[in-house]
Amino acid sequence: MPADTTTAPLGLRERKRLETRTAISRAAADLFLRDGFHNVSVGEVAKAADVSKVTVFNYFPTKEDLALAPLAEHTGDEVRAVRERPAGTTPLDALRDAFLRDLASYAPQAGMYEAAAPLVGMILTTPALNARLLAVEADREQALAEALTEEADDPGAVDARVFAAAALGIRRTLVTENFRRLIEGESPASLLSEARARALRAFGLLESGFGGYAIR
Repeated sequence: MPADTTTAPLGLRERKRLETRTAISRAAADLFLRDGFHNVSVGEVAKAADVSKVTVFNYFPTKEDLALAPLAEHTGDEVRAVRERPAGTTPLDALRDAFLRDLASYAPQAGMYEAAAPLVGMILTTPALNARLLAVEADREQALAEALTEEADDPGAVDARVFAAAALGIRRTLVTENFRRLIEGESPASLLSEARARALRAFGLLESGFGGYAIR
């Protein structure tokens, strides 16, 4: 039986925290895109979001984390997809199907959201942000490998680490390519069919080695 994924409504305190975090993130993105990442101080972000500098750091430990906030919102997606997949399916099935759903809904985590393309372009071309992104992705990979280790009962975790690296590497490549095409002027609607075909081909490359891995 699939896991119950019903989410309880947020309380007032949690809603206020989410609203503050979102306001800070949006203010930072607007300033970074307008003036450049290195030309904006955390104090300026705080002022634009109408909060204190201390509040900014309470939500985002570093300036780099501020820039990456929209992407970091989805760092747990793969683990959830694996843990909540139905009986008879593999982690590969779960990750592929989740990515295809994100494509179809033009989600930012699939590289299909036009408004996020300029920010992603800035991240990929700013060395400090690109380095921080790689660190975030490494944490994401580790979390997926740990979840797979439990699923596959693999104490050594070698297969889990290999699968996590391969699956997330494919995802990163697909997302980067989609954003690149958006930055060059294509629309999500015109990109969708080809993006879906690329995703199916890419995930298909894992089928021969991991097609039956950790099936429930």
